[in-house]
Amino acid sequence: MFSLDKQESTLTSVNPRAELHGEDKHLAVDLGFAITVSNDVLSEFDPALKNALYRVADASDSDMFKDEPGYLPKLRFPLLGSLKWGKEYAGYSITVHYGVSGNDIHMGDCDVDKFRFDCKDGGSVGVSFRVIAHPKSEDLGRLCEMIQQGVTLSLVAPADDMAGGDE
Repeated sequence: MFSLDKQESTLTSVNPRAELHGEDKHLAVDLGFAITVSNDVLSEFDPALKNALYRVADASDSDMFKDEPGYLPKLRFPLLGSLKWGKEYAGYSITVHYGVSGNDIHMGDCDVDKFRFDCKDGGSVGVSFRVIAHPKSEDLGRLCEMIQQGVTLSLVAPADDMAGGDE
């Protein structure tokens, strides 16, 4: 299941809003993130996804990693463009690591969805996604200050899903 541990990312958007819980309004925020990582991340969504989109390097390629097992750097369909992934994931915890002072922003019980994969030749993939979270009011301003900036992000899947639950 998809997770990140202190991954450099870009906070692309912050959309504060109110959610209704009965008649009560609660602060909610949609956070957009973008990362560029190894295409190995595709296997966290589905074990067959990486092999469906990438292939081994040609014999003529001078890639020094071409003999590594599982290394698939070449796009099978370079004209395909970015792809949507329709699954929504619930129960995540998110941490936006904030400097060295330990003032990290932690939020639990988050939903993660709206995945897009921008597969690139050479074995990397751009992944963008949305996190629906419920920050403390004092953290919302700090998040807004980070829009369009690089942030260090940790995203932890729910414990029951990590143990082999439904993906």
